Amino acid sequence: MCADANAAMRYQAKQKWLEKNFKYKSEGNKYHNREAGYKKSLNDNVIGFSRATSDAYSKAIYARGSAMKQTESLMKNYFKKQKSAQAGRSRSYRRSGALMQLLFAKGQLRNKVRNKFGRDQALAYQGNLRKKQSMDAKNRKTLGFMPEYGAPVLMPPSDRFSTFLNTAIGIAGLFGTGGPFSDIKVKENIKYVGSSPQGHNIWEFNYKGDSKRYRGAMAQEVAKINPMAVGIAEDSAGKYLTVDYSKIDVDMVEV
Repeated sequence: MCADANAAMRYQAKQKWLEKNFKYKSEGNKYHNREAGYKKSLNDNVIGFSRATSDAYSKAIYARGSAMKQTESLMKNYFKKQKSAQAGRSRSYRRSGALMQLLFAKGQLRNKVRNKFGRDQALAYQGNLRKKQSMDAKNRKTLGFMPEYGAPVLMPPSDRFSTFLNTAIGIAGLFGTGGPFSDIKVKENIKYVGSSPQGHNIWEFNYKGDSKRYRGAMAQEVAKINPMAVGIAEDSAGKYLTVDYSKIDVDMVEV
């Protein structure tokens, strides 16, 4: 079995993919832990807001009860003074003065209760609501954003043919192989004319510097179908691929 020429790049890509997956899972676990805390904080803020609103209403109820108790005390005091008031103009004058004091005190208590159930309640509600919203925003900022998986890691394809071809070239350089030059590097004016039953493409061409036309195969293509039919030849210009036509179903002929 030929070694993979892209093995190192494929290993690096796999390591990168593993590191990416580990980081994504780690960041994902951290996010989900923060999310659980965030949901709990939202629930706590709702409970806190509800309690603060209820407390403000309870204070208003207490203020109303206190006002009613004070009103009752004022009424008792008023009637007590009436019993002890002296006859004549002095009694009538004191009666009217005490009544005015009673009505004034009752009016103050009524306004106090009205404020507790009106303006003070509204102010307390808005203050508690803003506090809840501020805490919600702070918790949302702490939560952050869910991690993204990111762009895919591309895995380079395996390349065992290059290893085989390089090995074949090395062996052929030592021992040499027969067959006509079929390297595409030495040909020109190449024209496709068909294919053989084994799947080899058939081409017409002439060698560079020679006008004669030939018909045959290309060594680079033959190597992909039948590597054993490909060899190496060497001359002063360098090394070239050759084809042993006895091992394929295409003939090398002059046109």
